[in-house]
Amino acid sequence: MSEQIDYQILLQEVVKTAVEAARRAKHKGDQGVLYAYYDIIDVVKTQAEVMDVPLSEVGLDGVDVDTFLP
Repeated sequence: MSEQIDYQILLQEVVKTAVEAARRAKHKGDQGVLYAYYDIIDVVKTQAEVMDVPLSEVGLDGVDVDTFLP
């Protein structure tokens, strides 16, 4: 069970880092980087929804993924 929690923490940290990087890329107007981070974040969101995992458990609660579209 604790291994599952470790993976959840790992995923949350990856998502947090990707969201922060996407915000920086959007601020800088770096569309190529922004698309890359959008893809990562969108895959996590989509898979969480398909698997009925609350977005809060993957670090996406309150994050509007579409704001990262250039």
